[in-house]
Amino acid sequence: MGLDSVELLFFVEDTFRIRFNASEAEQINTVQDFSNSVYRKVITKRNEKCLSHQIFNRVKKAIKKLNFTETIIIPETKLFELFSNKNLIRNWKLLETEIGLKLPELTSLDISPNLDSHVKFLGIKIRKRSTPILNGTVKQLINWIVSLNYKELINLEKITNKYEVERVIIGIIYNKMGNPINEIELEHSIRYDLGID
Repeated sequence: MGLDSVELLFFVEDTFRIRFNASEAEQINTVQDFSNSVYRKVITKRNEKCLSHQIFNRVKKAIKKLNFTETIIIPETKLFELFSNKNLIRNWKLLETEIGLKLPELTSLDISPNLDSHVKFLGIKIRKRSTPILNGTVKQLINWIVSLNYKELINLEKITNKYEVERVIIGIIYNKMGNPINEIELEHSIRYDLGID
Protein backbone atom coordinates (compact mmCIF):
# COMPACT_ATOMS: atom_id res chain seq x y z
CA MET A 1 0.00 0.00 0.00
CA GLY A 2 1.21 3.46 -0.89
CA LEU A 3 1.01 6.55 1.29
CA ASP A 4 -2.37 7.71 -0.09
CA SER A 5 -4.01 4.32 0.40
CA VAL A 6 -2.61 4.00 3.93
CA GLU A 7 -3.95 7.46 4.78
CA LEU A 8 -7.34 6.47 3.31
CA LEU A 9 -7.32 3.23 5.34
CA PHE A 10 -6.57 5.08 8.58
CA PHE A 11 -9.31 7.62 7.92
CA VAL A 12 -11.86 4.85 7.25
CA GLU A 13 -10.77 3.04 10.41
CA ASP A 14 -11.20 6.21 12.46
CA THR A 15 -14.56 7.01 10.83
CA PHE A 16 -16.04 3.60 11.65
CA ARG A 17 -14.00 3.05 14.83
CA ILE A 18 -12.61 -0.25 13.58
CA ARG A 19 -9.13 -1.63 12.90
CA PHE A 20 -7.74 -3.80 10.10
CA ASN A 21 -4.75 -6.05 10.53
CA ALA A 22 -2.08 -6.13 7.81
CA SER A 23 -3.45 -9.22 6.04
CA GLU A 24 -6.97 -7.74 5.93
CA ALA A 25 -5.64 -4.48 4.49
CA GLU A 26 -3.72 -6.36 1.79
CA GLN A 27 -6.98 -7.95 0.58
CA ILE A 28 -8.56 -4.56 -0.21
CA ASN A 29 -8.24 -3.93 -3.94
CA THR A 30 -11.57 -2.42 -5.02
CA VAL A 31 -14.04 0.01 -3.49
CA GLN A 32 -16.38 -2.98 -3.00
CA ASP A 33 -13.63 -4.90 -1.16
CA PHE A 34 -13.20 -1.89 1.12
CA SER A 35 -16.95 -1.69 1.79
CA ASN A 36 -17.24 -5.45 2.41
CA SER A 37 -14.29 -5.39 4.82
CA VAL A 38 -15.80 -2.52 6.80
CA TYR A 39 -19.28 -4.04 6.78
CA ARG A 40 -17.95 -7.28 8.32
CA LYS A 41 -16.56 -5.28 11.25
CA VAL A 42 -19.42 -2.86 12.03
CA ILE A 43 -22.45 -3.68 14.12
CA THR A 44 -25.62 -2.94 12.24
CA LYS A 45 -28.90 -1.73 13.70
CA ARG A 46 -32.06 -2.77 11.88
CA ASN A 47 -34.09 0.08 10.39
CA GLU A 48 -37.30 -0.15 8.39
CA LYS A 49 -36.68 3.12 6.53
CA CYS A 50 -34.75 2.93 3.25
CA LEU A 51 -32.37 5.89 2.96
CA SER A 52 -32.13 5.82 -0.84
CA HIS A 53 -35.93 5.72 -1.12
CA GLN A 54 -36.27 8.70 1.23
CA ILE A 55 -33.78 10.76 -0.81
CA PHE A 56 -35.43 9.67 -4.08
CA ASN A 57 -38.80 10.95 -2.82
CA ARG A 58 -37.20 14.20 -1.64
CA VAL A 59 -35.55 14.81 -5.04
CA LYS A 60 -38.67 13.81 -6.99
CA LYS A 61 -40.87 16.13 -4.91
CA ALA A 62 -38.39 19.02 -5.36
CA ILE A 63 -38.16 18.56 -9.15
CA LYS A 64 -41.96 18.53 -9.42
CA LYS A 65 -42.27 21.59 -7.18
CA LEU A 66 -39.67 23.49 -9.22
CA ASN A 67 -41.53 22.45 -12.40
CA PHE A 68 -38.40 21.59 -14.41
CA THR A 69 -39.99 18.89 -16.54
CA GLU A 70 -43.08 16.91 -17.44
CA THR A 71 -41.00 13.71 -17.64
CA ILE A 72 -42.04 10.89 -15.34
CA ILE A 73 -39.34 10.49 -12.71
CA ILE A 74 -38.26 6.93 -12.01
CA PRO A 75 -34.84 5.67 -10.84
CA GLU A 76 -33.80 4.82 -14.43
CA THR A 77 -34.65 8.29 -15.82
CA LYS A 78 -31.60 9.93 -17.37
CA LEU A 79 -30.74 13.26 -15.78
CA PHE A 80 -30.45 15.04 -19.14
CA GLU A 81 -34.18 14.28 -19.62
CA LEU A 82 -34.94 16.34 -16.50
CA PHE A 83 -32.58 19.27 -17.02
CA SER A 84 -32.36 21.20 -20.25
CA ASN A 85 -29.17 23.10 -20.98
CA LYS A 86 -31.18 26.32 -20.75
CA ASN A 87 -30.84 27.62 -17.17
CA LEU A 88 -28.98 24.43 -16.18
CA ILE A 89 -26.69 26.01 -13.58
CA ARG A 90 -29.57 28.03 -12.07
CA ASN A 91 -31.90 25.01 -11.95
CA TRP A 92 -29.18 22.79 -10.45
CA LYS A 93 -28.65 25.34 -7.66
CA LEU A 94 -32.42 25.64 -7.12
CA LEU A 95 -32.68 21.86 -6.72
CA GLU A 96 -29.76 21.84 -4.29
CA THR A 97 -31.42 24.55 -2.20
CA GLU A 98 -34.83 22.87 -2.32
CA ILE A 99 -33.60 19.48 -1.10
CA GLY A 100 -31.16 21.04 1.37
CA LEU A 101 -28.34 18.68 0.39
CA LYS A 102 -25.15 19.07 -1.62
CA LEU A 103 -25.40 17.97 -5.26
CA PRO A 104 -22.47 16.80 -7.41
CA GLU A 105 -20.71 19.63 -9.22
CA LEU A 106 -21.69 19.93 -12.86
CA THR A 107 -18.80 19.34 -15.25
CA SER A 108 -17.71 21.43 -18.21
CA LEU A 109 -19.32 18.81 -20.49
CA ASP A 110 -22.65 19.25 -18.68
CA ILE A 111 -22.56 22.99 -19.25
CA SER A 112 -21.10 22.87 -22.79
CA PRO A 113 -21.90 19.44 -24.27
CA ASN A 114 -20.19 20.28 -27.58
CA LEU A 115 -16.74 20.48 -25.98
CA ASP A 116 -14.18 17.85 -26.93
CA SER A 117 -13.94 15.02 -24.38
CA HIS A 118 -10.25 15.89 -23.84
CA VAL A 119 -8.49 19.12 -22.98
CA LYS A 120 -5.92 19.80 -25.68
CA PHE A 121 -2.83 21.97 -25.81
CA LEU A 122 -1.38 22.66 -29.26
CA GLY A 123 -3.56 19.83 -30.60
CA ILE A 124 -2.21 17.30 -28.08
CA LYS A 125 -4.60 15.67 -25.62
CA ILE A 126 -3.31 16.52 -22.16
CA ARG A 127 -6.17 15.23 -19.99
CA LYS A 128 -9.64 13.74 -20.21
CA ARG A 129 -12.53 15.90 -19.06
CA SER A 130 -14.68 14.63 -16.17
CA THR A 131 -17.66 12.49 -17.13
CA PRO A 132 -20.85 14.57 -17.39
CA ILE A 133 -23.16 14.29 -14.37
CA LEU A 134 -26.20 14.55 -16.64
CA ASN A 135 -25.26 11.26 -18.34
CA GLY A 136 -26.22 9.55 -15.08
CA THR A 137 -29.63 8.36 -13.93
CA VAL A 138 -31.81 9.52 -11.08
CA LYS A 139 -30.75 6.40 -9.15
CA GLN A 140 -27.08 7.35 -9.58
CA LEU A 141 -27.85 10.92 -8.52
CA ILE A 142 -29.45 9.59 -5.32
CA ASN A 143 -26.32 7.51 -4.60
CA TRP A 144 -24.06 10.51 -5.24
CA ILE A 145 -26.18 12.71 -2.98
CA VAL A 146 -26.03 10.16 -0.15
CA SER A 147 -22.23 9.86 -0.51
CA LEU A 148 -21.70 13.62 -0.67
CA ASN A 149 -23.88 14.16 2.41
CA TYR A 150 -23.10 11.00 4.39
CA LYS A 151 -22.20 12.97 7.53
CA GLU A 152 -25.70 14.48 7.62
CA LEU A 153 -27.64 11.44 6.39
CA ILE A 154 -25.97 8.41 7.98
CA ASN A 155 -25.54 7.84 11.69
CA LEU A 156 -22.15 6.13 11.88
CA GLU A 157 -23.04 4.83 15.35
CA LYS A 158 -26.12 3.06 13.93
CA ILE A 159 -25.22 1.69 10.50
CA THR A 160 -28.28 -0.16 9.19
CA ASN A 161 -27.03 -1.91 6.05
CA LYS A 162 -24.24 -2.44 3.52
CA TYR A 163 -25.57 0.35 1.27
CA GLU A 164 -24.78 2.89 3.97
CA VAL A 165 -21.22 1.57 4.33
CA GLU A 166 -20.72 1.73 0.55
CA ARG A 167 -21.97 5.30 0.38
CA VAL A 168 -19.71 6.38 3.26
CA ILE A 169 -16.63 4.76 1.68
CA ILE A 170 -17.33 6.53 -1.63
CA GLY A 171 -17.93 9.81 0.21
CA ILE A 172 -14.60 9.45 2.01
CA ILE A 173 -12.75 8.71 -1.25
CA TYR A 174 -14.34 11.80 -2.79
CA ASN A 175 -13.48 14.02 0.20
CA LYS A 176 -9.97 12.75 0.89
CA MET A 177 -8.69 11.85 -2.58
CA GLY A 178 -10.56 14.34 -4.78
CA ASN A 179 -11.91 11.86 -7.33
CA PRO A 180 -15.12 13.07 -9.02
CA ILE A 181 -18.07 11.51 -7.20
CA ASN A 182 -19.61 10.18 -10.43
CA GLU A 183 -16.35 8.45 -11.34
CA ILE A 184 -16.11 6.32 -8.18
CA GLU A 185 -17.78 2.95 -8.69
CA LEU A 186 -17.86 -0.04 -6.37
CA GLU A 187 -16.09 -2.24 -8.91
CA HIS A 188 -13.23 0.23 -9.39
CA SER A 189 -9.72 -0.73 -8.38
CA ILE A 190 -8.50 1.68 -5.74
CA ARG A 191 -5.05 1.80 -7.31
CA TYR A 192 -5.59 1.39 -11.05
CA ASP A 193 -9.02 3.01 -11.66
CA LEU A 194 -8.92 5.70 -8.96
CA GLY A 195 -5.17 6.32 -8.97
CA ILE A 196 -4.77 5.97 -5.21
CA ASP A 197 -1.27 4.58 -4.50
